[in-house]
Amino acid sequence: MELKVIKADGDYTHVALCGRLDIDGVTSVEMNFTNVVSAKGKPAIVDMTEVSFIASLGMRMLLSAAKALRANGAKLVIYNPQPVVLEALQTAGFAAVMPIENDFSKALTLLKNV
Repeated sequence: MELKVIKADGDYTHVALCGRLDIDGVTSVEMNFTNVVSAKGKPAIVDMTEVSFIASLGMRMLLSAAKALRANGAKLVIYNPQPVVLEALQTAGFAAVMPIENDFSKALTLLKNV
């Protein structure tokens, strides 16, 4: 699992995850993910274009970040998950907790609507 920081400034954070969000993947990126996404309290886009699988631990990592951001009045948006990942997130009810969007400009707009 790899975490790429695309943008981290005063406006928002944009990161991309690549690989599998299974136990090994979460273990390898969770601390860095939390530091980059949650610690700043800024709205965040998590690009999941290259995530091929998500387990419950990966969902927990995303949910923890979304809750931390919400406590600061910010939002986490999931961007462009693969069909199998999207299905897992929808089955778990994630759309009710954090927006899932396949259009980047719409994802940016959703960050501003808290």
